[in-house]
Amino acid sequence: MKSSVLAKYRNDVQLGFKATKVEHPHYKLAKECLVKAIGFSGTEQFESVAISGPTGVGKSTLCRAFRDEVNSLVPPNSDELPVIVITAKVVTTPKSFFSALLHELGDIEPTKGTTEDMRIRLRILLEGRGVLMIIIDEFQDLFQEYTGDKAFKTAMFYKGFMKETLIPVVIAGTESVEHVLQVEDQFHRLYNLYRLPGFSIDTQQETEYYQYFVNKLMKRSPVPSSVSFEGKMLERLFLATNGSMALLKKLVTEAIHVAQKRNCMELTKESFADAFSSYFKLRETQLGINPFLATNQQLNRKLKRGVI
Repeated sequence: MKSSVLAKYRNDVQLGFKATKVEHPHYKLAKECLVKAIGFSGTEQFESVAISGPTGVGKSTLCRAFRDEVNSLVPPNSDELPVIVITAKVVTTPKSFFSALLHELGDIEPTKGTTEDMRIRLRILLEGRGVLMIIIDEFQDLFQEYTGDKAFKTAMFYKGFMKETLIPVVIAGTESVEHVLQVEDQFHRLYNLYRLPGFSIDTQQETEYYQYFVNKLMKRSPVPSSVSFEGKMLERLFLATNGSMALLKKLVTEAIHVAQKRNCMELTKESFADAFSSYFKLRETQLGINPFLATNQQLNRKLKRGVI
């Protein structure tokens, strides 16, 4: 990006933290499914993966991290592109699916020609650039309004594409992705389902699991925290972010911003309270309280009521 003023506004401390990738403890198992699938690519025994999970659990992070890891193995002088990630919002028809892939593969006119013309060009590019896996993120968007015959035809299109190219098409999205697999038995048999679970603090084991991730993330913070995320403070954090990894990272980023504005050397409970009030207005409206300012009684009431 060319800009003469960007440097004035760029905050490398906040930017660095926001770009931090902290693996969900389940990432390793989900990644093993992708590794297994890519190993069968190009053979008649190919299989694919469906990754489901609640919003903010880290599905997109997982998909893009896997793409980057695999693609980084390509020699510097090669134009191979083993893994491609696109989003369902741009692949609503077979033609748009072909166009999105042609664009990723560097076709200079990715929208040109009939569907059949594009399919032929795509086959050549897929083979020429050594594509081993295609990942469609936010796949639930594609089937949001697809039911009955339309959903069946779409599932059959992807099944036919995989059988023609022998390239697994991974689908990732919310729990509704699992319903897609039920559209047609043969389509279902091509997929292994992996559920990426969200966080919970309903049991001691689940709370410890969540605390492990929070502490791992906070170790990456460029501004140390003066509070320990355990007990009620951990519950406040969970309630504030709805148990979402994405929102957790955003809240910490905003707390860093608040601390920097005040020239504070640490993240305090007040830093989180101010960050929540300033940048989480919708969540505060939903809850009716700021979890970091709430009394223990208010906190217990909200958690018990399931307003999470």
